[in-house]
Amino acid sequence: MLDYLRVSCYNKKMAATSDMGVLLKFYAIKQNSPFVSYSDFADYLKRYAQHNIEQLPDLAVYLGNPVPQMDKALEQLENSRQATILDSNPSKKEIFVAGYFNSIFGKRYADLQKNPKDTFPTVQDLPKRTPENLLVKAEYTDLIFELLKKQDGGDRNLYAIVVPMDLPSVVFPGDTPISLLVNVSFQKIHIMLSKAESHDYYLKKLSISNPGKEISVKNFFNQFIKNPEETMQSLRTSSDCYYFWGQLCHFIKKDYEKVKDFTQEDVSILQAIAIAEIVAAFYKNESAKTMQQELALKSVQNQMKQPPFYFTMDAILKFTDAKGVPLQGQYSDEALKQFLEKETTDALKNKLPNLLVFKTASGSRYFIYKEKVFPLVLRMCDELHDSVHDTLKQEWYDTLKEYKTLPEMNDDKAFNARLEKEVEKLSPILYSLLNATFLSVLNMEMSSASSQKENSQSHLFYGDDLLPYATLLMLSRQTILYDAKILLPFWYTIPFFSWIAKLFSKKNNAEKKSKNNAADESETQEESSSKSKSKSKKAALISAAAKLEQSLVPEGSTIERELNLYRKQWNIMITKEASLNLTNDVNSLIRDYTRKIVRSINSKSFTIDRIQNLAETFCKSPSMQQIHDQSSLYMYVQLYMVHLVKNM
Repeated sequence: MLDYLRVSCYNKKMAATSDMGVLLKFYAIKQNSPFVSYSDFADYLKRYAQHNIEQLPDLAVYLGNPVPQMDKALEQLENSRQATILDSNPSKKEIFVAGYFNSIFGKRYADLQKNPKDTFPTVQDLPKRTPENLLVKAEYTDLIFELLKKQDGGDRNLYAIVVPMDLPSVVFPGDTPISLLVNVSFQKIHIMLSKAESHDYYLKKLSISNPGKEISVKNFFNQFIKNPEETMQSLRTSSDCYYFWGQLCHFIKKDYEKVKDFTQEDVSILQAIAIAEIVAAFYKNESAKTMQQELALKSVQNQMKQPPFYFTMDAILKFTDAKGVPLQGQYSDEALKQFLEKETTDALKNKLPNLLVFKTASGSRYFIYKEKVFPLVLRMCDELHDSVHDTLKQEWYDTLKEYKTLPEMNDDKAFNARLEKEVEKLSPILYSLLNATFLSVLNMEMSSASSQKENSQSHLFYGDDLLPYATLLMLSRQTILYDAKILLPFWYTIPFFSWIAKLFSKKNNAEKKSKNNAADESETQEESSSKSKSKSKKAALISAAAKLEQSLVPEGSTIERELNLYRKQWNIMITKEASLNLTNDVNSLIRDYTRKIVRSINSKSFTIDRIQNLAETFCKSPSMQQIHDQSSLYMYVQLYMVHLVKNM
C-alpha cells in the first residue's frame, strides 16, 4: 500500500521556512518515506541553514552543530504528535514523521472526490512500525462533531476515526478540510442508492416509515440522487432532511448486520454511513441551537420593547424567559453582539436604525427602540411635572418668605434654564434623551411618514425646534409663583407691613443663622448617636432594602416614580374613586403580608431572589389573580415591599 502513497507532491521548490515540522515533512516527502535517518536529516538541516541564512536569520542556530537545537525542536514535535524519534537500533537512529501522512492522505482524499469508489485510508494502510502514540484515536461521534465545529484546517494531528461494527478505523489528517471526508461519504452512499434495486427498496422503506410525508420523502430522495454535492447545504437548511438521513442510515446499517462477510465495498459503505449519520445528527443539533438562539434573541427584542424601554448591556444580560431561566445561556455572546450591532446599524436610506443608543452624564450607555422614544419622553415629562412643581414652589416660598426674589420668578428664559437643571438632576435619562443627537432626526423622520395619522412628536417639537422645558413639563412660571405666594402669611401681601417686616428680617437673619447652626449641630450629634445604635435588626433590614432598591429601580428614576408607573398599568379602573379604592386595598394587603414576613426574616435572607419569591406567592393568591396585568403587579409588589421595609 505504501507504493500507492509515494507521490511526488513536493517536487516544486518549497518556500524558505524555519518551522521544524514543515522541514521534516518536506524532507520525508522528498525521501518518499515517513522514516527519516536522524543523521541524514541533521546534515540536511545544516546545509539548509547555510543556504537560507540571509533570508531567515533564525536558522543561525543550525550552522554549527545542529543536533542540540534540533533535539529541542523534535521534543516539541513529539509533544504535539507530529514526529517521534525511533532509537531501538542505535546504529540507525530514525525519526518517524507523522506529517508525511498528512500530505499523502490529504491528496488521497482529494482523489477520492474524483473516484469515490476507492476505499477510505485506514490504519491498515500505515506501516507496521508506525508508533501508536502518533495517532489521535477518537470515536467517530465525538471527533466528527469536533471537526465540524472547527472547520479551520489548521490542525496538524493525524486522526484514527473509530467507527462501529469493528470496522477498520478511518485515518484522517486534521489539516484536511472535514468537508472532503463528508462529501466523499455522501458520494459513496449516492453510488449505492443510484442502483435501481437499492433506490426503490430504501425509498419504499422511508415512505412506509413516514405516513403522510410520502411527497417529502420522495423529494428528499430525488434531490440527493440528482445533486449529492448539495447535501451539506440541505442539511443546514431543512428540518426534515436530517430526520430522513437518520432513518436512512439506520435502515442501511440494519440490513448490513445480516451480512456475515464484508467486502471492501461493504466496509467502505458502512464507514460512509457512520460518518453521514453523525453529520446529520450534528446539523440537527446545530439547527436546534440556532432555533433556541433565535427565540432567545427574539425574546430579548420583545423585552427591550417593554417598560422601562431603556436598558444597559448589564440589564439585557439579566433578561429571563417565561420560566425565569436566564436568556444569556441560550445565545452566544457573539450572537448577541451581532444582533445589537445589526439593530443599531441597519437602516433604510435616510432613516435611523431601529435601535438607538444614548449615554447619560455618568457614562452609562443605554439602548432604546426608536418607536419608544417619544412615548417614553412624554411619559417621563408627565411624571416629572408634580415633583418639579413642588420643588420650585417650596424653594420660591422660602425665598419670598425672606423678602427675596429669583430671576426665574420673573423671566421665562431663566425659568426654562432652571427647569433644565431640575430635569438633569431629577431624571438623567429624560435629560439625555432630550439632548440626544438623534431626537431631531427622529422628529423629521416621523413627521415625513405619510402613514402616521397621529404624530406624538408634535407634543415635543414645534416645527424643527424642541419645545421649551416649561411646555414639555406643562409648568407655568406664574402658577408656581402664585402657589408659593398663597402659602405666605397675609401681611406679606400688604405693602406697608411687608416693608416693615423686611427691615427687621435683615436684622434677625444673623441671629437666626447662629441659632440654625446650633440646631444643626445638635441634630448632627443626635444622628451620630442614632448611627451608633444602627446594628439592630430593623436598621439592618432598612439597609438591605436600600440595596434592593438600587437593583430594582433603573438609573435616574425613583421608587415612587416606578410604583406610579406600574400602578397605572395594573390598575385600569375607569373612575378615579374605583381606582383609588383598588390601590388602597392592594396596598393594605401588601402591608399586612410584609408585616408577617418582617417578623421572621433577617437582613441576610432579604435578597432579590427572596423578594421575587414573596411577590410571586402574593400574586398567585386568589384575590390577586383577578388583576389581568400580572407582570406589572408582580413588579409593583416587589417595589412596594422594599419601600415599606426601607421606611418602616
